[in-house]
Amino acid sequence: MAEGVLGLGAGQASSLNQELIDKLKAAERKATVEPIETSLTDLDEEGVKVANIKLQVQDVLDAIKPFDLFAAGGVNAFNQKSATTTGDSVVFDAADASKLNTGTTNVSVSQIAQRDVYQTSTFSDKDAIISTTAGSMITVNGVEYSTFNKTYQEVADKINLSSKLNASIESVGTNSYRMVIKSEDSGIDNALSITQTGSDLGLNDFTSSSTIASGTVPSSNLSLTLNGTTFTTNGTETNSQFISRINDNASFDASIDADGKVIIKKSDGGALEVTNDDLGLNLTNNNHTLTAQNMKAKIDGVDYDVSSNVVMVDGGLKISASKVGDSSISIEKDKSQIATLFKDFIDKFNTLSKSIDDELYSGDSKIQDRSTLRDIQSQIKNMMFGNYGTNNDLNLFNYGLEVDKSGNYSLNESDFNTAVSDDFENLKDLFVGKAEKEGFGTQLKTIVDAMDATGGVITTYENNLTSRKTELDARLTKETESLDSKYSQLSNQFSAYGVIINQFESQFSSLKMMIDQSSSK
Repeated sequence: MAEGVLGLGAGQASSLNQELIDKLKAAERKATVEPIETSLTDLDEEGVKVANIKLQVQDVLDAIKPFDLFAAGGVNAFNQKSATTTGDSVVFDAADASKLNTGTTNVSVSQIAQRDVYQTSTFSDKDAIISTTAGSMITVNGVEYSTFNKTYQEVADKINLSSKLNASIESVGTNSYRMVIKSEDSGIDNALSITQTGSDLGLNDFTSSSTIASGTVPSSNLSLTLNGTTFTTNGTETNSQFISRINDNASFDASIDADGKVIIKKSDGGALEVTNDDLGLNLTNNNHTLTAQNMKAKIDGVDYDVSSNVVMVDGGLKISASKVGDSSISIEKDKSQIATLFKDFIDKFNTLSKSIDDELYSGDSKIQDRSTLRDIQSQIKNMMFGNYGTNNDLNLFNYGLEVDKSGNYSLNESDFNTAVSDDFENLKDLFVGKAEKEGFGTQLKTIVDAMDATGGVITTYENNLTSRKTELDARLTKETESLDSKYSQLSNQFSAYGVIINQFESQFSSLKMMIDQSSSK
C-alpha cells in the first residue's frame, strides 16, 4: 500500500518539480513548434536554390544580349567593328562603334590648338592692395576690372565671373605669387587682349632675348618699329642713347637692365606691337606665356584649321589631337566573336537547365513550386526550337546547334563558322532580325528580361517565398508564446500543489505518530 497523502509517499511532493514540467513542455514542443522550425529551415534552403537559379537566369540574359537588335549603344554581335591604329599624335574614339565607316582614316597634325595665357610679374603678398591710384584697372577683351584698392584675389574673382575667362593666384615659389589669366577655350577666336592702367603688373612688358652693350654704337639705318612708330639708328649714338630716345617718346617706356637686355612697354599699359626689328633684339612678352592658336591638321587630305583639338568626322569618329605628328585608324567588320558569344550562351543555358533538372527530379529538393522552374526552362527551350527570319524558315539547328539524348546543347563550330562566312545576312536575320521581324536573340532577351520584372515568374516566386516566411514566422511566434504561457502557468500550479501536499503530509505524520503512541500503550 502506498504511503503518504494521495499515494505519493511521504516527502514525495517534490516530485512535482520543474524537471517534470520541462519534459512535458518538450514533448508538446516537438509536436507544435518544431514542425514550423523545420519548415522555416526548408524555406531558407529553398530560397538559396531559387537565388542560385535566378543568378543563372541572369547569366543567360547577359549571354543573349549581344544578339539583341536593341542592344545598348546599338552594338550587337553582328555589327561589331575592330580597329587598328598607328601613331600617337591623336586619340580615336566613338560613342557608337557600329556606325563607324570601314576603311582607313589618316591624320596629320601640324599644330595643336592652345589657349591664350598671361601672367603678372611676381609679388610676395597675395593679400596686398594692387593700387591706391584711382582709375587703376586691367582691361581684358574690352571689359574693365578695377585694381584700385583691390587685392589680387579680389581682381581674379571678378575676372572669373566671365564664362570665357579663368583667373587664379598661383604660388610659383617661396613667398612668390603670380596672377594667371587664361582664355577658357583654345583657338585664335578666343585670344585675349589685355591692357593695364595706373598699375604696372608686367602683363605687357617686352624683353629682348638678346643682349646689347650700353656703350656700343650700332650701325646706322637700323630700324625698330613699335606700334607704327619707327626709330632708326644714326650711326653716332650708343645703344644706351638709342634706347633713351625711345624712352623719351611719350608712348613708350624703354630701358636696358643690368644683364644688357632691352625692356620696352607701352606707357599706357597697352599691348606692344613690334613690326620691324633690324637690331635683332627679338622682343617678346615673357609674361604672355601661351599664345592662342588653332589646331591645324589634314584628315584624309582635308585641311582643318579649328579652335578645338577635338574633331568629329563622318560616322561619329572622334579625333582628339594631343601632339604634332601622323596617326591612322583602320576599321573593319569583326565577325570573329560571333561563334564564341553563341557558345557562351549555350554553356550558360546548359548550366541553368541542369540546375533546374536537379531540383525537378530530386526527392530531397526543397523546391515547392516546381512548375515555375519548368516554365523558365520551357520558355527558353521553345525559343531555341523556333523558326525565325522574314519567311520563318531559319532555325538554330540548321546553323550548327545540336542537342544530345541527355538534353545537353552544343555547337558544331564548323557548320556555324561556314554560315558566318558564307551566309552572314541570313544568320544575322536569324539571331538579331529587324524591328518588324525580331530574331531569336532579340525575342529571347525580352522574354528572359521579363522573368525578373514585376509580375515575372521569378519575381512572383520570390514574393511567394517572402509571404510564406512571414506566415511561418508569425505561426512560430504564436505557438512559442502559447507554449511558454501554458507551462509557466502549469509550473505555478504545481508549486501551489506541492505546498498543499506538504502540509497534508505534515499533518498526516503528526496523526500517525499519535496513533502509534496510542497503540504502544
